[in-house]
Amino acid sequence: MKPLNVIGLAIFSAGALILAGFGLYKLVGVFLKDSTIPAIIKWGIVGVVLGVVIILISLIVERIKDSNEEE
Repeated sequence: MKPLNVIGLAIFSAGALILAGFGLYKLVGVFLKDSTIPAIIKWGIVGVVLGVVIILISLIVERIKDSNEEE
């Protein structure tokens, strides 16, 4: 990839991560403060979300390793 493409992708990714992180922060804050939702449901949802995030991160890392090996 060209250096400008890498820089643009890095800036875009950083911005997207900041916005997604802030949105999750606000959503989780409201979600955890809601006393009408049972604690077991809250922990179950948190577990599912964390599991999906971990799987996505591992797939991205694997994809990056595979693309580096092909070059």
